[in-house]
Amino acid sequence: METISTGRPVHMVPDDVMADILHRLGPHDLAVSRCVCKPWCAVIDARRMLPADSHLLPLSLAGFFTVFTPGSLTAYFSRPSAPVVGKFDYLDTHDACSLSVVDQCNGLLLTKDHRVINPVTQQWASLPPYPYMFTPCIKGGYQRENMYLVFDPSVSPHYEVFLFHSVPYTIPDADYYEDVSEAFPPAVKKMEWPPSSYTLRVYSSKTRQWEEKPFIREGEAAGTIGDMEFALSPGHCHAAYWRRALYVHQHDFVIRYALFIK
Repeated sequence: METISTGRPVHMVPDDVMADILHRLGPHDLAVSRCVCKPWCAVIDARRMLPADSHLLPLSLAGFFTVFTPGSLTAYFSRPSAPVVGKFDYLDTHDACSLSVVDQCNGLLLTKDHRVINPVTQQWASLPPYPYMFTPCIKGGYQRENMYLVFDPSVSPHYEVFLFHSVPYTIPDADYYEDVSEAFPPAVKKMEWPPSSYTLRVYSSKTRQWEEKPFIREGEAAGTIGDMEFALSPGHCHAAYWRRALYVHQHDFVIRYALFIK
């Protein structure tokens, strides 16, 4: 953020002068400036200084969604006087299970049936089926698929959905394996995770299609597949977007993906 000095304490600067100063900032820095103090927030909101799509930036907390356990129904909590945005009665389905929220990011929701919903504007879109991407078949191995939503209205009005595969894991079966240590071949057990290079399927609302994006690991691996083979893994690994990076929790480590949002 550019540093601008007025030579006077902030509380003594007239609103018109402060507005002229803040107008010099870009959308991202302007959104951040709203959080500095109440006078700055009032100046920015009163003059609608954020760009035309500023309605995408939440100005206050009307309520919040919560999921108590993975796969359970989504609950919406708000003040009695606040507008109700959690009914989803404007959608073409009322199946509560399919409308369970699996991820959220800056006001947008991703549901179990692959819908992206803006509960404030009541706009929504269904994700198209994602194309099959070949992954090496590992005998006795499984991988869960998790989708994560990335939306930063201070950078772009478009959102992206990332499709992640979990760490390969096995379900030991005494009738199938004489020894559970043989669930994965030795060569597979030695494979690093995350891999040194990784390809993700990513959906962009800008192009309205799925694409493959390569990522290169920086630093050491968290371990090997053998280290994590029988480790307790959560049914759904959560993620969080923060400052143009996506942090994904897997097993007992977190992967940081640096993103370039357009």
